[in-house]
Amino acid sequence: MTVLFILIGAVAVFVIAALFVGSEVFKLGHQTVAAVFDLDEAVDAVGDHLPEDAQARLTYAEVRALIVATLGYLRKKGLTALPGEEVDLSGARPEVVVADDEAVAVVLGAVEAQGLDVSDQDAYEVLQALLAHLQSIGALGPPV
Repeated sequence: MTVLFILIGAVAVFVIAALFVGSEVFKLGHQTVAAVFDLDEAVDAVGDHLPEDAQARLTYAEVRALIVATLGYLRKKGLTALPGEEVDLSGARPEVVVADDEAVAVVLGAVEAQGLDVSDQDAYEVLQALLAHLQSIGALGPPV
């Protein structure tokens, strides 16, 4: 009789544990993973992935300024958040289109306000390298 109670207890514990673990795995599998963005890492990654001629013209300080300006622009569009902020992903959201020429113009304006002289082509190269970095860390979502 004691063996029967031990066997029933063991089966009950296993079933409860399996249900709990299964429900948690299901929840984790359907949640969006937040990408962690590190500015210093991004500056290094973007600077290293620029074409050689852009690397020769730009300093890491200029790359950092371009990245910060780009992130500010994307935040105004509602696509990014500061640490501690949340981007509302619930419900239907209108699609946001970010044109390259508009983004480069806004970023160049922000950088020129800081007194830096960066060409349109260099700003475009930094923007493309930043987007590639954001894709590699999972900040842009799954590949379409």
